[in-house]
Amino acid sequence: MATEILLPRLTDTMHQGMISYWYKKEGEFVQEGEPLFVVETDKASVEVNASATGVLLKIFVKEGELVEVGGRVAIIGECGEDIQTLLTKTKPKEEEKREIPLRGEKGPSVKIKASPAAKRKAKEENLDIREVVGTGEGGLVTEKDVMEYLNKREKPLEAFRKYGPEEIVPLEGVRRTMAERMALSAAVPQVTTVAEIDVSDLLQLSQEISITITSFVVRAVMEGLKLFPLINASLDGNKIIVKRYYNIGVSVSSPRGLIVPVLHNTENKDIFQISKELIELVQKTRENRLNLDEVSGRTFTVTNSGVFGSLFFTPRINPPESAVLGMGKIMKQPVVRNEEITIRSMMYLGLSYDHRIIDGEAAVKFLQGVKRALESPRGLLDKVGS
Repeated sequence: MATEILLPRLTDTMHQGMISYWYKKEGEFVQEGEPLFVVETDKASVEVNASATGVLLKIFVKEGELVEVGGRVAIIGECGEDIQTLLTKTKPKEEEKREIPLRGEKGPSVKIKASPAAKRKAKEENLDIREVVGTGEGGLVTEKDVMEYLNKREKPLEAFRKYGPEEIVPLEGVRRTMAERMALSAAVPQVTTVAEIDVSDLLQLSQEISITITSFVVRAVMEGLKLFPLINASLDGNKIIVKRYYNIGVSVSSPRGLIVPVLHNTENKDIFQISKELIELVQKTRENRLNLDEVSGRTFTVTNSGVFGSLFFTPRINPPESAVLGMGKIMKQPVVRNEEITIRSMMYLGLSYDHRIIDGEAAVKFLQGVKRALESPRGLLDKVGS
């Protein structure tokens, strides 16, 4: 019996995804549990496994196309099986929306005949493809039709382009998601408090045992979250949901932008386990091999712009989290110790927090706790669920 493959909700904030790669072609055999396609979610690229065994009879969503959560992606069944009933059944609203690129979520569902290249170009140019008259067979809108329409439409703007060529980069994938998430973040009343950390001893210990500074920060953050639970909480309407587990996300630079893999249940891991897992997650992020679990469920985020040379910054909260910690770069500075000026390795930490549920006192005390732990780093070596 044929099985419809629908796009699952892969993260709690996911509304749609882009199919970026198919492992199988129509007509090929598929084994339940093996990777079927890759979808770009609001957090990362994730492999989706086949939920049935059989032949891939139909692909509804091609590579590069968007599909809403719950939308039909494919059909798997027996070789030669009649799937006409499934093909002709009423399409989900998500598919009807997809057939009209950039129409948005409002308006009537009217099917527009357009080539994939035309749809892709219309999407890149933020163009409602219904405005274009198709010259292809049966009124098909071709890429050439879209280009000619754009050339005519953009003539009045040519004066603004006389200084040189411009490149149009579509806002899609991870960057589009980042834009949407940051727009949500702007609605949160955020405050940032900054602490200066002496990491001289931490640097020495880090080199001795080959553990990254970020791993120590994750461990110190977990200890602080246990003392100040509201910083590990989220606001849901008039309810505050306090998480009694500590899933720390760490932002990682990748060719696709910043991705945030998650270290789950850090309360059960020592610094060596955290370091090992973080190294693996960073490698998988940069190789685009993260799975669903590895990008889901985070309760707090650590982000490091210091690796790019930033001294300090005000990181933005990623809802529904209520706080985020930003690491600045480590640099040698003259500081006063025991009434004398000496050179120490210093780093700024910036904590941005949701002022609706976290007050300034708790935020400052949390940050100072993280500071003390990092300035006495050997105390973090034997902590596991302490």
